[in-house]
Parts: sequence; C-alpha cells; structure tokens
Amino acid sequence: MPLRPRLPGRTEEGRSANAGRPHEGAQEVRTEAGPESSPVHEALASAASRRLDWPDCQNTRDLGGLPRPGGLTRSCVLIRSDHLGHLTEPGREAMQAYGVATVIDLRSPGEVSRDPVPPSRSEGVRYVHAPLIDDANMNNIGDAGNMLERYLMIVDKRPEAFRDVFQQVADAERGVLFHCFAGKDRTGLVAAMLLELAGVAHEDIAADYAETDRQLARQYEVWIGEADPDKRAAFRDELRCPPDRILGVLDHLQQKWGGVEGYLEASGMIPADIDRLSTKLA
Repeated sequence: MPLRPRLPGRTEEGRSANAGRPHEGAQEVRTEAGPESSPVHEALASAASRRLDWPDCQNTRDLGGLPRPGGLTRSCVLIRSDHLGHLTEPGREAMQAYGVATVIDLRSPGEVSRDPVPPSRSEGVRYVHAPLIDDANMNNIGDAGNMLERYLMIVDKRPEAFRDVFQQVADAERGVLFHCFAGKDRTGLVAAMLLELAGVAHEDIAADYAETDRQLARQYEVWIGEADPDKRAAFRDELRCPPDRILGVLDHLQQKWGGVEGYLEASGMIPADIDRLSTKLA
C-alpha cells in the first residue's frame, strides 16, 4: 500500500549543489486544467516553488508562501518531507541551516525498527516518534477499499494519534519537519490539516498535496517497475495524489466535525493549544 510502498527503492541520481534552496526547475509547471493564469496553475506553481533540495530526500517542501487571510503562510516554520534516512551529510547540513529544530516521524514502530533515521549529527535537533498508524492497523488500512477510503479510516480510527502529532507541533519552538516514508499519505494528511487551520484555501491545499506527484515522478517509475506487471496499473493509481483525494478528506472533516478544529477538539486537544497551532503559519 502506498502508505509505505511494498516495493521500495530509490534512485541514485545526482542532486543540485544548491542544498536547502528551492529546486531550480520549480517554475516549469504545466497543468491541463486551464491557462497559465488560472487559479489551478497558480496554486501548482506556488507548490513547486516551495520545493527544498536537500540531498537525497525527494519530496521535501516548505508549507510557507501560500495565500491565507491577511497575507501568506510563514516560511521556515513547518516543512513536510519523505524519510530522513535518505539525507546525505550535505542534506543534514541544509536541514539545520534552514532552522529545523524538531523532527516528527509519523511512521509505525515496525517501520522505524526496520529502517531507522540515523542519529542526527546536528546539535539542537529533537527527534519525536509520533506514529499515525500502529503496526496492528497497517495491514487493515492497506486492505481497505480505495485510497480515499484508507485516508478516511485513518482519520476516523486514529484521532488520538493526530492529537499527539499536533500537540508536538504546537509545543515546538523554531522549525518543525514532519515525515513518513514517502512524504505522501500520512504526511499529506497532516499537512492538509495544518494548512486548513492556517486558513489556506482548499484549492491551494490540494495543489500542495498534488505536488508530490511531480517531486516523486521518477521514484514512482522505480516502484512501479518492480511490481508484478499485472498489478502495475492499480499500483500507479495508488501512488498518485489527485487533488480530489485530499479534498474528500477535508469535506469529510467538515461534514463530521465542522472542520479540522472541531476534529482536534473532539480528540481531546484543548482550544488554547489549537489556537497556538493555528497561528504557527500566520
């Protein structure tokens, strides 16, 4: 299941020397949804321009720079990423230079045991393991329906896990980076909720989610190439991050709890801490 691809692998292609800076090709965005001046195109361009090139992570970007009421979300505060075990020494240096002081690992205990994050050589970086899914639920979720149904199962069955993650974000000082394996599903859920709390429009949240398809495009082909030929089409669909998928999650949260704030209140997070969380990106 794409929460952690069953057929993992990663390319060994070279990386830009401009570690910590937005990817040089970020401005070259194309969309079939409309002309370059369309809101969809602008949202996708914004997502691509926030990409961070930290060797050898492939799906790292800042949640800053997105439109919100009164301005833009703050940069260098919340960063989403794939597994930090991919970081080279220049990548770790870039992460530290960017101001990351807390790393939140969303993977299950079994995943961390099999593929641990190497101890950070950067002073002042705190590592927090806050699994969104425990080992007992990994297979159950992987066997459930389509990807949207899997997302909704995580949201419905793991409110306390989300509360613990967001409490860590609210309490953290300086920059916070959160990641799972590919930085796609669990990381995408957390990012979407944080952006909604900051007042970011759903179309911009969806564009940030969909940007993963661009950043992991080459890695997708590696994983798909390792799958059984008769399963590749279905696997490709599972890997994709279409905007409608995360919009379905946001709609579900709105219908069932009145939004992310209501969901966190129902999970046991106190209003004062939700307010602190909401202002992280303000």
